Amino acid sequence: MELNAALVESLLLTTAVVVKHMPLLWDVKFKDISSRPLPRVMAGGGERTRISGILYGGMVTQSIAVMSVVIMSAFPVPVMIDPILGSRVNFIRWCEWAPLAGYMTLMTECIDAPEYDGEKLTHAWRKKFVLSGLMSLSTMCGFVFPFCTNIYIWIVVMTFSCLTYSAVIFRYFEKRKLFRSCVWTRGGSVDESELFERARMSLTLQGVCCSVWTLITLQYFVTSCGHLFAPKSWTMLHDPACMMIGECAMDLLAKCLYMALIMEAHHAAFDEAKRANRRLYELRNTMSVVWENSSDCIAISVQKGTGRTMSMVSPSFFRSALVDMKEERIQDISAIVLEHSSIAMQSQPLNNTSRIKESELQNVGIRIVRKDAFAAIDIHSSGNDIDVFDWLEHDNEVMNSLVASFTDMLARAWQSKTEDILFDHDTAAEHESIRAKFEVKVTCLEEKAIVMVVRNVSERYRRFEAEKRFVFETTARQKDAQANRFTRHEVKNGLLAAIEICGNVREQMSDDMSHLQKDLGYANHTCAMSEKSLSGKLENMTELESTLHDVLDIILAETMARDLIHENYVPQMERIDVNDILGKTTGFGAKNGQFSLVCIPSPMPVIVSDKGLFKCIHGNAIRNALKYGKLGGKITTQAIFDRDTGEFEMKVINLPGHGHDKLVMMGTRASELVFSHGTRLHNDSNDNKRDISAGDGAWIIRKCANILGGKVEIRFEPDQTIFLFRAPVKLYHPHKEVDTFHLPPGVWGIGIDDSKIQRKLLERFFHHAGVSETHRIILGQDSGEISGFVDMVVDLVKSHPRDLFFLIVDENLEMVDDDCSHKTISGSECIKKIRTALDRKQEMRMLALVRSANDSPQDLALYRSRAHGCMPKVPLRGMSVKETVSQFWNERFPRKDGGDQGGNNLEGSLNRIASMENIRDLTLISPVELLLAVEDIDSLCVQSPDNSPQCHPELWEKIHRLKGDLKTVNVDGKFTPTIDLIDTIRSGTHPSDFMTVWLRIRSDVVSFVSEN
Repeated sequence: MELNAALVESLLLTTAVVVKHMPLLWDVKFKDISSRPLPRVMAGGGERTRISGILYGGMVTQSIAVMSVVIMSAFPVPVMIDPILGSRVNFIRWCEWAPLAGYMTLMTECIDAPEYDGEKLTHAWRKKFVLSGLMSLSTMCGFVFPFCTNIYIWIVVMTFSCLTYSAVIFRYFEKRKLFRSCVWTRGGSVDESELFERARMSLTLQGVCCSVWTLITLQYFVTSCGHLFAPKSWTMLHDPACMMIGECAMDLLAKCLYMALIMEAHHAAFDEAKRANRRLYELRNTMSVVWENSSDCIAISVQKGTGRTMSMVSPSFFRSALVDMKEERIQDISAIVLEHSSIAMQSQPLNNTSRIKESELQNVGIRIVRKDAFAAIDIHSSGNDIDVFDWLEHDNEVMNSLVASFTDMLARAWQSKTEDILFDHDTAAEHESIRAKFEVKVTCLEEKAIVMVVRNVSERYRRFEAEKRFVFETTARQKDAQANRFTRHEVKNGLLAAIEICGNVREQMSDDMSHLQKDLGYANHTCAMSEKSLSGKLENMTELESTLHDVLDIILAETMARDLIHENYVPQMERIDVNDILGKTTGFGAKNGQFSLVCIPSPMPVIVSDKGLFKCIHGNAIRNALKYGKLGGKITTQAIFDRDTGEFEMKVINLPGHGHDKLVMMGTRASELVFSHGTRLHNDSNDNKRDISAGDGAWIIRKCANILGGKVEIRFEPDQTIFLFRAPVKLYHPHKEVDTFHLPPGVWGIGIDDSKIQRKLLERFFHHAGVSETHRIILGQDSGEISGFVDMVVDLVKSHPRDLFFLIVDENLEMVDDDCSHKTISGSECIKKIRTALDRKQEMRMLALVRSANDSPQDLALYRSRAHGCMPKVPLRGMSVKETVSQFWNERFPRKDGGDQGGNNLEGSLNRIASMENIRDLTLISPVELLLAVEDIDSLCVQSPDNSPQCHPELWEKIHRLKGDLKTVNVDGKFTPTIDLIDTIRSGTHPSDFMTVWLRIRSDVVSFVSEN
């Protein structure tokens, strides 16, 4: 019976092995002996395979099992009797099972997918080897049982065998738990699918091993112990061959199941041919997506023996044309096939923008290939496929343009002599103005086949051009900012210093004239000669100061223009005397009497707006009128203010100049072009003038108007040109408290500047503001005063707990050390340190202002963040000192209940300006200036040809200015009668005794100057 059982197992197992493995071996043998490349698919439709490691392992297992049963059926084998159970133990069986148990367990573990440890995929080799060893040890106990004559030893060995065997059961449940924790939707890449299949097959093999080996264990106990408990009627259990029959049955079941699962695992995850095919299929799908949806165009071109060129192009290049074809769905199109005749390919592109002729497009055939027909396309076919092509029609302009562009690139690609070439190609439809730029990569596959990858880089080039313009504009902006900073700080400071020097010299000359008149008498001939000499010098000095002011205005206008261009300008609202701005005619190079000003109402009230923008608008309008209007023609400026709407309107009217009739014919288009950037409607014959003028004057005017919330326009009428500017403005309403404002007694005035002239200016500023001489501290003479400024102010504030402090600090304090090294300290940073060093109550007793020529928005924001405010560097005018100080002082120290801040009264304020010396200091109007104004009016009276001086328009302007000067110095009411006399001669009807009235006015002014 034992021999028959072994024979049956050997026959069945051998048959199963041959049926399963021989096709694989035959396939491998065919591959080895074949010298031809293997076809992709076998004749029977099955895919070629290769022997994998897992398949080799399975074949080794089956071979060992077959050899074992052959040995047991053909040769005598050792058999022993178990002394405890009395069963027969076949040693060859256990010699087979002991190594195969560990080997099969190891293969099952190795099939499993690797685990991710947080950084990479890895295998738990130690766990695998330990589990395999435990299974071999458990099976090895079958050798030991026949030698265990003591039942206790037999029980210990059996217990050890069962415990070591249980490890595979625990491992199975562990793997099942891990497998169930995986979320898998049957998607993903091929690699992910293979990892999933490996994990699934490993779990299945582990389950089969556990089940079959558990059955083998149960079979062992039944066949070896059954005769001890079963009655004699159970002859099968009492047959000595029962053990052999059970082992053969279980071994055959285990090997067949194991072999089936090994084959499945091989085909699912380890067959290299199938793995390659799966990857190729995945790659094909990926490339199909790339082919159909990539923004880059992929083209395969082949030259046929007939001279024609067949090209298969991905649909991305013709997408715009395909979308326009309503009968075609872009989703259903896989490729565009073009066939070029030899005539179409003979075009010789000489540059990157060449185009084939429209007549040559007739030799280009086009075929739209849909997805269902894509697999059958064979561009290598040498047959004549003209019949399947639709020849290009001329009514589809988009398709014509794209085919022409592709033909240009294809012809250039075929003309290249190298295997790989990269070139750029510009193309555009003839009716389009924007060119598309392509980057073409050509790779030669063989002598008559090339691959082209066409990439549209138009957006990249446009982005590059935009970035280049951005860099250029940013650089220009930075350079202009640096130039503005230099202009504001260095040039403006220099001009302000020069203006201050002129003012000091003029005042000194005025003092000398006053002393000379007192010492020698006003009627003395020598005094008159000296006075005349000093008067001439004073007039020259006044002219120099006026010129410096004009240069300063030009510099400020230049910096303002740069800020306007870069849209960085922030308007600075201040009071504006419109009559003074619009009435100035110097600097325009015009003839006498060419300008006229009409103000409604007259005089125009003082308004609040940006003075620089007003000057820019008016100045550019006047210059354009002089340049493009009638040569020497009259230019009229009309200024109208509507109190009801609060709108200011300015018109600059000039007579028509050269080419005016053409501008009239253009209508509103001419007005739009005038205010365009870089546009000039007049063709200057002078090249130098063309280079200097960029035509941006009106464009800047519009920017100025937009900032003020207004608008500008220009009208070209047949008989005149009208420039119109409208903007909302506010009337200037001076605070009543300004005239009576005065600083409280005991206020400390502390100023610091590294310029000697500016220090003198700060001294005068504190004097006009009402700071007593004993409380004025002006620093900055040397490096020691600058470096110790912070500590000095902090100590002074702490040592006077009841006093208030008024600080004016220059922003750029330059220190020169002994070794001639220069260092610049920020004044605003010094103020910040002072405020930080003081406590809250001490800091509340201080008003700290930064004084700087740099008045850009960024600088002003920085100054205000560090100090309580900032004062721009402007020429000092005594009339504006109180207004400036009162604004900052009232914001910092608001009055309570409308009371006086420091208890001072108006009488005390008037006592400080009781003398003419103080009046002159406060108003900055010297007696000599009054005399000069009188002499100017005398000259106009003498020069009047018709002996009617009251008709001279310039005369009334001079008298009006004299009235304003007299009002300024009319502190004690001394000039009130004189001012009334001026009002009588400036009324609507001029008196006939004009000269008599004027002589009385002149006498009052001269006597006042002589007394003071």
